[in-house]
Amino acid sequence: MHQYKFLKKFGRKIKEFFSDESGGNLVEYALLIGFALFIFFIIVGIITGMLDWVQGLADDFSDLFKE
Repeated sequence: MHQYKFLKKFGRKIKEFFSDESGGNLVEYALLIGFALFIFFIIVGIITGMLDWVQGLADDFSDLFKE
């Protein structure tokens, strides 16, 4: 019986949290931060790929003069 009261109270608190304006803002900010991190990691991946490509070109260029 005690567990049922806890679940009912927990459900009510979750409902209040999302219906309250501050809860909605918190969810919005969390989504924005997640999206920003996603974009950041995509940009870091692109830059890392470009650096690897430049390093490969430099190695190929130095191999031309070693032969």
